[in-house]
Amino acid sequence: MELRHKAESDHEFASAPLLQPTSEIQQIPADYLPLRFSNKYVNGPRHLLPAWREVESRLQSADRVALFMDFDGTLVPIAPWPDQVRLSPRMREHVESIARKDVMVGIVSGRRLADLRSRAAVGGIWYVGTHGYFLRRSGGPTVTLLNPEQKAEMAHVSRRLARELRNIPGVLLESKQATVAVHYRHASRPNYRKVFASIRRLLQDRPQLSLLPGKKVWELFPGASVSKWTAIKYILELEQRLRKSPCLVVYLGDDAMDERVFHQMQGISVVVGRHRRTAAEFFLNSTAEVEQFLERFSEVLT
Repeated sequence: MELRHKAESDHEFASAPLLQPTSEIQQIPADYLPLRFSNKYVNGPRHLLPAWREVESRLQSADRVALFMDFDGTLVPIAPWPDQVRLSPRMREHVESIARKDVMVGIVSGRRLADLRSRAAVGGIWYVGTHGYFLRRSGGPTVTLLNPEQKAEMAHVSRRLARELRNIPGVLLESKQATVAVHYRHASRPNYRKVFASIRRLLQDRPQLSLLPGKKVWELFPGASVSKWTAIKYILELEQRLRKSPCLVVYLGDDAMDERVFHQMQGISVVVGRHRRTAAEFFLNSTAEVEQFLERFSEVLT
């Protein structure tokens, strides 16, 4: 097993009060099945590109637009290992172009904040790391929504899992201060069962934790008080104090954490990837289609 613990140092963080969430990260059910999401729209999501004229009209009629996007699986394809991806020059060009046009832009990811910023490398935008626990505007201080008790709890979780999983091949343990992710993409079926059993024991011993399954990863959270939507709301409220005009929110994402944003937001929601049950209004089939969308988005705001 490979252990990664590259959490940002404490002095980088400015404390901030925890916000009251509008949705919770639910505890995984007793059978540990993935969370299920129902369609928010009667006929399910529509393919965005054929519906572009409608989307274009909504963008053009808005007083101001805020564009938030997930990173892995949305702006970059999923890679075998987390450290094998970087934002492509073409995608970066589109994001930078949009950010220069008086659009509030943010990249919202489960990655550590410093790691996300280095792999995206786009200036003039918001970055949200570790599923909403850390956020930073370019040139500004880092804000944390993680309290000291939660930090200590997750440090204990990281140490325990490091001991229990250290001899299991194909497993990557990633400690991110606020959460601990267990990547099992390269684990064999017997090793997968060992990891599963270890996490189940941990949840039984520490029922205050929350667990969310992702794409070949399980991620443990200190509780249900923070999500990607919590951080997005924080940013929107902060920006609203500076700019009083109403804002049309556009959000693109591809996994379960993004579904929580789709459920809570009002605006244009876009799920990326395989067509499935989702709360998003539209879908794009791939990161290649995301690139097409961003190019059109930039042209609309010229």
